Amino acid sequence: MGKQRRERRKPHKKNPTGLSSVKDFQEEEAANVIDEDRETALQRVYDEIQSVNVEEKLSGLQTLESMSCDSGLAIQMAQDGIAKMVGPLLVDSNVLVRAGSASALRYIADNGKADAHKSLLKDDIMTPLCSLLKQHYVDWQPTLNQSDKSRRNDEKEAFIQAVTLLWTLCENNELAVKYSNEEDLVSILTKFFDTAIYGMDIATVTMQCLLSLSEDNSAAIQKLQDCEDTLLQLLCLESSNANSSEVICLKIAVTGLLINMSNYMGSSSMSIVLKAIAVLSETLSINCEQLLSKLTSILPHEKNAFSSSHKKTVQECRKLFGAQQQALEILANLCSDDLENENDSDLENSDCEIEGVDDVCMDDKLCKMNVSLPLEIIEAFNSCDIVKKVREKTVAVDKDTVEILEQNVEGKAVLYQMHTLRCRAYLCLNNLVSILEIDALGGLEDMYRMWLNIGTVVFKDANPSDTELLESATAAMRSILQRLSKVKANFFNQLTLDDLQPMLNGERQCTNANVRTNLIRILGNFALILVSKETTPESRVLVKQVTDFLLNICTTESKAWVMAESLDAIMDIYAEDETDQLANEIDIVGKLHALVPAFKNKMRQQKKTLGDNVAIVSTVNANITRFIRYKEKRKLSNMHPATDRAQT
Repeated sequence: MGKQRRERRKPHKKNPTGLSSVKDFQEEEAANVIDEDRETALQRVYDEIQSVNVEEKLSGLQTLESMSCDSGLAIQMAQDGIAKMVGPLLVDSNVLVRAGSASALRYIADNGKADAHKSLLKDDIMTPLCSLLKQHYVDWQPTLNQSDKSRRNDEKEAFIQAVTLLWTLCENNELAVKYSNEEDLVSILTKFFDTAIYGMDIATVTMQCLLSLSEDNSAAIQKLQDCEDTLLQLLCLESSNANSSEVICLKIAVTGLLINMSNYMGSSSMSIVLKAIAVLSETLSINCEQLLSKLTSILPHEKNAFSSSHKKTVQECRKLFGAQQQALEILANLCSDDLENENDSDLENSDCEIEGVDDVCMDDKLCKMNVSLPLEIIEAFNSCDIVKKVREKTVAVDKDTVEILEQNVEGKAVLYQMHTLRCRAYLCLNNLVSILEIDALGGLEDMYRMWLNIGTVVFKDANPSDTELLESATAAMRSILQRLSKVKANFFNQLTLDDLQPMLNGERQCTNANVRTNLIRILGNFALILVSKETTPESRVLVKQVTDFLLNICTTESKAWVMAESLDAIMDIYAEDETDQLANEIDIVGKLHALVPAFKNKMRQQKKTLGDNVAIVSTVNANITRFIRYKEKRKLSNMHPATDRAQT
């Protein structure tokens, strides 16, 4: 009961291919740029970009871009009003200045994240950005004249950087989306779908931008529906050896856009979604081990410089890794539950009591609306072997490959990408486990082995400071165990207190609240499986150990929503009447009575900062008093059975 709603994870990329920039690994280079005092260095760069000399402007913009690799500097630049300084340069008559300014702003936005986005939009960066697109690109077509090749490439670069900046802002701030709707940017951008005129890279970055712009945006979707036939044609593009990675990146972006559009269309959209799934499956079929093997054979071990042909190979491999990451994100969103919990309302009103309803349903299957995918989509997943392909992406890069790739900047960038890909795979697996039938997931035994394998990653292999991996992997563990608990799978009788200890220690030691919550749920579902079977003395000891641990969390936890998860897990464990004796031995009623005032106090204090966690807090707040009352009544009934029968 009270499970946290799965969030849609929007794919956030730093460039048109979906790759993480090598600049992410060059913060030390940015530090070298600033040998002098930070304020002095920034002021010098600000003076350069406002110079009348074009060369000085370009030098200043390049320095801004390098310095923005430091997230703290990126935020400071944004707060210093960099949008007001660089914004006018977006419409400069010199195409190199336009490209440089868009690129610098794009990296400031990427590296400064939410704080930078807010400052850039507050300083009205959207006005010059929209002016750039309207003034220079409404009727623009890349010239085919060979003598204008340099100019064509510069204009193309300026466009790509400007659209990538728009993409970043729209993906992370609703104000940018609102402004884009008002300026009707969708109508401008859709003309760049024509790959014959504009090429793959322009079509791809435009598609990626519109993918973010169309997220939950009916105004944009309505305009995009006129392009449905064009998008479906792009989905059918055939690739060759020369352009394989480019075509795959474009088709993945088209897939995401079509799925966004299908959310606003009728039943006729099912055929479109099925075509999109086929593209996702095709992309996830790409063998990462083969790509890594190719990279380890060409990346130099000591130097960062290598031939242009090798550089092209690296870029193509990284594009394919990026496409797979986006495929996992699209697939995870397709499997996510977007229904808002009815408890996302007023916490103050959730204390209401329902007269005559002591026998409150505590069964997760009955209390929650189970949302599943249409049968056609599930059948498509099965025929494409989607679960197997997602699981393959959770495998870690082997140590020998890691050792080779760590020798240079490009190799480190690839490792960073593979780490992100692995985390996305776990999150995607989490959603797949939540909505697919047991058979589609390989059966009970396979799911149990999957749970054990992920447990090895979490409690043995992973770096304790690797929060992203721990959060995604424990989320998958939580979903698997939750499914196994619902069918009362009988695989856990052989587990001992020693097996339980890593989970207990993990919750105690982890500083990340999301990881702690996943571990709380794992422990709760583990105990729930044990009490659902015929209990043995050993299993009773384990259940008591978990219960004591969950109760202790409630006394030490500072966050109301984490405390709510722990209380919710306790209610799940002791929901059935068969647990009455065990509950009485632990004095669950008395201990919960003592905890409720502290929980409600925390809830009131933190209600404005709960965010997406308001659902679990509201659910527990509504149920905890009734649960205690019901268990109290059961306790009295068990103490005086004869009197109770006589009254009956």
